[in-house]
Amino acid sequence: MPKTSVKTAAVLACTTTLALAATTLTSTPATAASVGSTTLADASAATPASTGVRPAVPSGTTRTVTVSTTAQLKSAISGATPGTAILLHKGSYAGPFDILKSGTATNPISVQPYGDGAVTLTASLKMPSCGTTGPDINRTVRFRQAASYWTFQNLNISGGVYIPGAGVQNAYKWMQTSIKNSDWRTLRAVPGRGTNDKVAARNAISYVAAKSGATLKPIDGVQLIGNKITRKGVHITMSRYGVIKNNTITDIACGTGPGIWFGTYSDGWSVTGNTLARIAASSVKHYMQEGIRVDNGSNYNVIDRNRISDLPGDGRAFTTDQTASYNRFTNNTASNVAIGFNDQMAGWGNLWDHNTVTGYRSAGIAFRMMDAPLKTPSMATSTNDSTVTCNTLSGTGAGLQIGAMMKSRVADNKVSSTKLGPNVPSYWVAQGNTFNSKAVVPSTGTSTMRAGAC
Repeated sequence: MPKTSVKTAAVLACTTTLALAATTLTSTPATAASVGSTTLADASAATPASTGVRPAVPSGTTRTVTVSTTAQLKSAISGATPGTAILLHKGSYAGPFDILKSGTATNPISVQPYGDGAVTLTASLKMPSCGTTGPDINRTVRFRQAASYWTFQNLNISGGVYIPGAGVQNAYKWMQTSIKNSDWRTLRAVPGRGTNDKVAARNAISYVAAKSGATLKPIDGVQLIGNKITRKGVHITMSRYGVIKNNTITDIACGTGPGIWFGTYSDGWSVTGNTLARIAASSVKHYMQEGIRVDNGSNYNVIDRNRISDLPGDGRAFTTDQTASYNRFTNNTASNVAIGFNDQMAGWGNLWDHNTVTGYRSAGIAFRMMDAPLKTPSMATSTNDSTVTCNTLSGTGAGLQIGAMMKSRVADNKVSSTKLGPNVPSYWVAQGNTFNSKAVVPSTGTSTMRAGAC
C-alpha cells in the first residue's frame, strides 16, 4: 500500500477523476405514427425481454401508440405526452433514440413490445478504446433536457442507456473542487449528505445549483424493467428516484464503463433483481469495468437481490466511491470477481448486509484500503458509520479488508480471514467501532456467524 498524505489519498488511485463530456446529440425527424386511444390496466411483473410478450402498460396510461418502423418510433417518442404507451411490433429499430419530453409521476410515458415477438433497439455507435477514462455518453437510448418519468420494459437494447440531468457537468465540477481539496465540510453541508435524511436530500441539487451558480435540473422517475441490455450498460448521473428491475446486462464492451453506473447526486434508486455479467476489462482502472458503481455523492439507493459474475482483471462487483453514502446493499451475490463489495472514498452510513461472494480473487468486502497508512481515519476519505453484517465470503485472499474505518459495526460475517490496515488495531475501539457487538478489535482469523444472529 503506497505511503501518501490524507489529501493526496483523497484523489488518487481509488477515486474517479472523470471529466464529463458535453452532450451534442441530435434527434432525427420522422413520419407520424399510427395512434389508438384507450385506458389500460396497472403494470404487472415484467416478462423477460427475449420472449417478446407484451407486458401490462404502466398505471396512468391514457393513450397507446402502435409502431412498426424506426421512423414511426422516433415520431412517437418526439410526440409523446404524459400517459402515452408506445407499443412496438416485433423486429429491430435503429437509433439512437433521443428522449426529450417528460411524463409525470402519475402518467408516465412507456416504451414496450406490442406482444407479437421480440423487439430490439440498436444503433451504430462509436466504440471507445479500452483505455478510455470517463463515461461513454454515446448510447442507443439517450435522455436529454431532463426528460423524466419514462418506462422502458421488456426490450432488447443493444448499446445501452444514458440518463443525465441537465447541467450535470457544473454540479460535477463543483463537487470535484471540494474533493480535491479534502474539503469534506462543504460536501457534507449539502442536504442529506452529513446525516441520514432522505427528506432533506430532495433539496440537494437545488442547494448545489445555488452554491455553484449553475442551472441544474435532475431527471426523475425513469424505470428500466425486464430488459436485456448489451454492448454498453446504463449510465446515470444527476438523476433520481428511478427503478432498475429484473434486467439482464451482459457482454459490455471495454472502455464504456460499468454495467450500471450512478454518479453526481443520483439518489433514491431501487435496483433489484438484475443479472450482470461479462463486463470487459479496462486497460486503465477498475472503475471502468465494475458491475454496479455508486459514486459522486449518490445516496439513498437500494441495491438488493442482484447477481454479478464473471468480471475479468480487477473487476469489482459492487462499489461505492467519492462520498456515496446511506446506500443499502442487501441480499446480493457476486462470483468470479476481483472484489465482491468495495467501499472506497468517504462512504458514510452504507449498509452491507446478507450478501454472498464466491470465488473472489482479491477480497470479499474491502473498506478504503487506500487509507491504510493513516494513523487515524479521515473524515474526508475513510469509511464512517457503516454496518457490515451477515455476509458470507469465500475465495482467495482475505474475505474482509479494512484500511480505515470509524463509528462502524462489523458483526456475524462468515469469512476465512480478515486483513486490517497496520494502524487499525490501535484506534479501532477509540474511533467507536465494534466487532460482533463488542468494543474489541476484529479477529484476523476465521470468522463465523453467531447462532441466531442472522
